Amino acid sequence: MDRDEMRRTVTTQFFQSLREQGVEISAVPQPQLQALSQAIADSIFVAIAALEREADSYAQRPIAEEDVVPETLPPPTDEEILLWRGRPLLTIGTRYELTNQRLRIFRGIFGNILEEIELVRVRDTRLKQHVGERLLNIGDVTVVSGDASTPEVVLHNIRKPLEVREFIRKAVIAEKNRRGFYFREDIGSSNL
Repeated sequence: MDRDEMRRTVTTQFFQSLREQGVEISAVPQPQLQALSQAIADSIFVAIAALEREADSYAQRPIAEEDVVPETLPPPTDEEILLWRGRPLLTIGTRYELTNQRLRIFRGIFGNILEEIELVRVRDTRLKQHVGERLLNIGDVTVVSGDASTPEVVLHNIRKPLEVREFIRKAVIAEKNRRGFYFREDIGSSNL
């Protein structure tokens, strides 16, 4: 669909939606309202083109630094070190970072929302892949934590999800060992 066709489609749908909902805009002159609908159409066109370019470049590029899952962890240290960085496929404004101490999820294009999970609070990880995702080697990794504010976080559509999940598991074990945490399972109380 070219730009002019996109403008016509969005403008037609814009005015049709206003009519169907009984919205009458009399404060804005008709030529300005027409220009507004065309600006919306142009914005949609630019956003779709950007997503297509990202998808094309993502599929054709070699594995970028952000997608590389290291073979081994660095030696334990109190200094925070970035271990892995990734982004969901075909998503704008979301970035994942794993350090030796925490997992960070950045969301937002213009603003930023940051979610963090300390690795010592991670309890479990899960992997979910559909058939199509297996062919593309992408999937969702769910991180379950003991953090009340963020009990579960899903890293959506990441490359090499099995490797990322395993790397997160190793980073969690290393951080718990560094801090002196030991595995203990609560089986429940017994009234004997």
